[in-house]
Amino acid sequence: MSTIDFNSFMSFCTGLQGQTLPTVGEGAQFVLSLVKNDCLHYIVKSTGKHRHSSKPDIEDVLNHYAMTGSLCPGDYVHITRHASYTLTLIKLYLAHQSKN
Repeated sequence: MSTIDFNSFMSFCTGLQGQTLPTVGEGAQFVLSLVKNDCLHYIVKSTGKHRHSSKPDIEDVLNHYAMTGSLCPGDYVHITRHASYTLTLIKLYLAHQSKN
């Protein structure tokens, strides 16, 4: 698998702020509310709860994806419980990259 550059990924995510997206795992909806200070902030639509992924978590998910190619959240529980949000963004990023 190819490596995803953190800065390129975060730049892509900036363009998704405010969008409602389905998670890759369960299809639950969330809003990417903010991309700031190397963190991603999400709001779970069904509960209104806020979640976030820090730079180290995002980098670990990106690195694990590069090694495995897996978009299954269960493969990332050793990294973070909120991998499904980042994996959704990875899936969208890859689709965008394949168009270019």
